Amino acid sequence: MKEGLMNIHKTNYRYFMDNANKHLNYIAMTYAVPIELGPTPDGSVDLNREYKDVHITKKEMLEKIETTADALWTMGIRKGDIVTLCSTNTPELIYMYYALSKIGAISNFVYPNITADEMKHFIKEVDAKYIFTLDNPEIRTMLLKASEGENVEKIIASTPIESFSTAFKLMAKVKNKNVVYPKDDRIIKWDDFYKMGKKNKGCAREASYDEYATSAHIHTSGTTSLPQAVMQMSKNANAVVRNYEIAEQYWEEGKKYLQVIPMFVTYGSVTSHIMFCNNVEVVMTPEYNPLSFPGLLKKYHPNYLTVTPAFWDAMTKSKIIEPEDLVQLEKIGTGGDGFAAIEDRTIKYLKDRGCELIIADGWGLTEVNAVACSNLDTYYKKGTLGKPVGLVEIGIFDPGTSNKLKANEVGELAVTGDTVTKGYYNNPEKTRDVFKKHEDGKVWVHSGDLGRIDQNGYVYHEGRIKNIIIRQTMKISPTTEERIIESYPGVKECCIVALPDKNEGQVPSAHITLDNYDNIEETLSGIIRYCGEKIQPFHMPVSYKIRKEIPKTKNGKNNLNALKIEDIATLIPGVIKSNITPIYNNEVDYRLDIEVNPEIADIPENEINEYIKKFIKDKMIEQKIPTYTIDYHISFNKSLYKDQGTSKKYTKVKFM
Repeated sequence: MKEGLMNIHKTNYRYFMDNANKHLNYIAMTYAVPIELGPTPDGSVDLNREYKDVHITKKEMLEKIETTADALWTMGIRKGDIVTLCSTNTPELIYMYYALSKIGAISNFVYPNITADEMKHFIKEVDAKYIFTLDNPEIRTMLLKASEGENVEKIIASTPIESFSTAFKLMAKVKNKNVVYPKDDRIIKWDDFYKMGKKNKGCAREASYDEYATSAHIHTSGTTSLPQAVMQMSKNANAVVRNYEIAEQYWEEGKKYLQVIPMFVTYGSVTSHIMFCNNVEVVMTPEYNPLSFPGLLKKYHPNYLTVTPAFWDAMTKSKIIEPEDLVQLEKIGTGGDGFAAIEDRTIKYLKDRGCELIIADGWGLTEVNAVACSNLDTYYKKGTLGKPVGLVEIGIFDPGTSNKLKANEVGELAVTGDTVTKGYYNNPEKTRDVFKKHEDGKVWVHSGDLGRIDQNGYVYHEGRIKNIIIRQTMKISPTTEERIIESYPGVKECCIVALPDKNEGQVPSAHITLDNYDNIEETLSGIIRYCGEKIQPFHMPVSYKIRKEIPKTKNGKNNLNALKIEDIATLIPGVIKSNITPIYNNEVDYRLDIEVNPEIADIPENEINEYIKKFIKDKMIEQKIPTYTIDYHISFNKSLYKDQGTSKKYTKVKFM
């Protein structure tokens, strides 16, 4: 056991320095940018590209962090100041994170693929004066529009290729000579910013450790609400590093970790911290693209990695992965929605290529620094989320109370321990709702997720409280039914949401994607028969829709509200088809395409459009769906859907 990892009461910078300030000749980071060689063949997940990379030693990394801290200090940034970091993974983002920690300033992470209105919200949220951003014309335009009328003083702009040689950057400049960047006096380029630090070398003063000082803001990425800034303390991220060490999940110095999860996601920032503090080389790329996974695996042969289900799914469709590309893997993991649907296929793909490793699935949330429980080398049980990691405590409570439940009883998952953050920035009411002090004197984060813990300590996820379907006043969590449908041959993913029903309140509506769409009607008939055999009638969906994909939030989670809005449209007389598409631009949240047969609408044709809009708006309010801006595209045709009667309840069948 590495004793240096046990004392978590330090700033993230000092904890990193005390554990990583050795092996200065080791590679700390390999930074890879994609170079497109041409179009990718239709239907292929193997991108037609190569990677250009740069290797950064530990010595170089430490020097860059110190110079970045000196530059920040020269700009006048001090302890407690908030600097917004709007970037994907780059070495410069890493330097900023640890440099800000050194001087006691706060890293405020936001994701760059957002609209100007969303960015304005993030700027207003913390009254941002300093912004570090990934620099390209689109992001710069968005950022300048968002900062109009705000108190932004300086924007530090860093291109994705800052770490490359001058020659490489010159070639890129020639290639993009016609690209126009909007200008603003507040923008300072990374080179000029960095020169400030070199000119004033050694000026930055290291902040003293304050256990309760905020070190970073990481925004939540839930399925149903506006992202909230969670206030992270230094000890929170350090505790995750220590907890893995206590759980005997060791990371060997000099090995490679493939980092594809962005730093603006809690798990991305904390896993980077884990690897740097264990002297593991971090291979990173500035893009978050599941289709890049096979190519990165093939070129860099990492020893460790953790990816979301979308990356595993892309790998299983790849034609380029050979046994020699997997032989160096030692620890692999996953997290996020949807892994159960592809787990068996992924394991088979790996085994067919000689990789017998377990894929460690886990669970956590931003409010507890992402890592609460996990399957590990030292304990593993398929179908579970593993056990609490290290000194984390997980309890199951009767929802809405602090009454702890017994083994195998289903209730709300809650977490306590050193990874529990301070709460939500500038939102004490929401903090009180989620961060609750129990009779034992501990602060427990109530997750909103349902779960249970078996007699051996393994944690099971049983759904989300916020995705509860209230049918005839009885509450249904549809997770079990989703898993049953996903077990049917050919089903890729299933998401069940609440559909309003005038007689029963709400009923389950199933949205399903397939591996193959050649025989949709036959497959759907088989799914419905299968549900009749496996699911009790009260829990059985009454509506099924086969679709090409489940709409996602910006952070890749199933967008439950989008599905609910789409379903609401189908309740309107005469509507025969609806399809929703997330847009996320400055004006619109969703595009909703609706087809109506005016002959069966029971509404005057000239009133149909306004009726539809009012109906959906009223139902959204009734169902407590947040107000979104919807771009309606309503068309008329003569098609009819077919209701298939059953002995118990009608089943509405919907196609793409």
